[in-house]
Amino acid sequence: MKLFTYVTIVLMLMSVFSTGAFAASSGGNGNNGMGGQVNEVKNQEGEENRISVSGNDDPNDKGATERRQKNRDDYFAAKKKLQQVNANMNSGKINASSKEVFDVRKEYLLETINYTISNLEELKEKVDDSQREDADVIIAEIDEYISELDTEKDNVENSTTTKELAKSARNIRDIWRDAVKDAYKTRTTFVDEKVGTYLNRSVSLSERLSKEIETLQQQGKDTTELEELLQGYNGLIEQARQNRERAREAYQNGDDTSGEYWSASAENLKDANAVLARISQILKTYRQGVVSLNGDGTLLAEGNGTAVLSGDITAEMTIDDAQLVIKDHAGDAKIKISNGSEIFLELDNSLAAEQKRALVYSDLTANVSISGSRLTIMVKGTEVDLKVEGIGSAVLSGEGTYTAGTDEESKHWASQFESDPEEGSSQEE
Repeated sequence: MKLFTYVTIVLMLMSVFSTGAFAASSGGNGNNGMGGQVNEVKNQEGEENRISVSGNDDPNDKGATERRQKNRDDYFAAKKKLQQVNANMNSGKINASSKEVFDVRKEYLLETINYTISNLEELKEKVDDSQREDADVIIAEIDEYISELDTEKDNVENSTTTKELAKSARNIRDIWRDAVKDAYKTRTTFVDEKVGTYLNRSVSLSERLSKEIETLQQQGKDTTELEELLQGYNGLIEQARQNRERAREAYQNGDDTSGEYWSASAENLKDANAVLARISQILKTYRQGVVSLNGDGTLLAEGNGTAVLSGDITAEMTIDDAQLVIKDHAGDAKIKISNGSEIFLELDNSLAAEQKRALVYSDLTANVSISGSRLTIMVKGTEVDLKVEGIGSAVLSGEGTYTAGTDEESKHWASQFESDPEEGSSQEE
């Protein structure tokens, strides 16, 4: 999972744990018994945006999405009703001790709890999906808050007096305050570790890129754009480093601006990664063993080693005692694996009752034909013979030769696999 996915999740923690979550109307009457307690957690502008959990819902889980939307709608409807009751109470149209006021306050607290639990449940799912090492610990903490809220929900449902509702309002506020504290601690620790990891990697990466550019200069290549891009990359990394230090200092001093600095640092790294992608794109045009397939020619390769193919491609290969991995991301691959008259596999994934999105073979000697719109293929072995057409890319590592496109010049496979800058600096964990 990429760093910025992680950063989105941890920043999301703070959007979920907004103090606006339990806001009633700011126009409540401090002498109406319950109003002062409900309004202890003040309303804020933009509350509807801050309270929502960011990130996309799983399109396959429409039921959960609909339930969350209903909880949200019910919460804001109850809040609006409470605001109207407070306004009528302040103008003297209804009595603060009336049953109508009590029922509206009770409904508001119940919908507040439902909406909070809904957000926490969604947060649990996203933390679980993040594959964090401490996900189980965080989920256990969230479960504890949900359990406390369930208990408080029972108390509200059984309340018969304004005093009991006021006590529940205070308890809900305290539960929320603890959740905010835990979320902020998790957020700062996690973001600091991930940003620090990226910054540490960037040092060796920059040095490697600098050496590669220097080599190209010695070969008489025009490296002006690469030099400018690398300078820009280093500048963004330095900005990210400075913002990280400001964030850490602000956090240690209890300054709320630490969040702004973390966000700025993450944005710096996002921009740096975009520059890195452009550097990689340019370097690929110079590297042996790295081929861009543009649909206007054929890649022919033979050798011993590893070939990684990806894209909207058609590949034919003869392999001997090889490892073969096929990933069909679009579910439309056509695959045929045979040895002479013996057919090991003949598959059209688009017509299959049960699609095979990933296939793995070891010690395979065969003729293989594969086509699909979103493929990733890895073959590793001796005496690999490849023919590839389409739009995508190929990385050839080992000992061998190849020709690509309209260029008839024979080139060599990369003698030693070197990951692209995108991968070497990757925000993958």
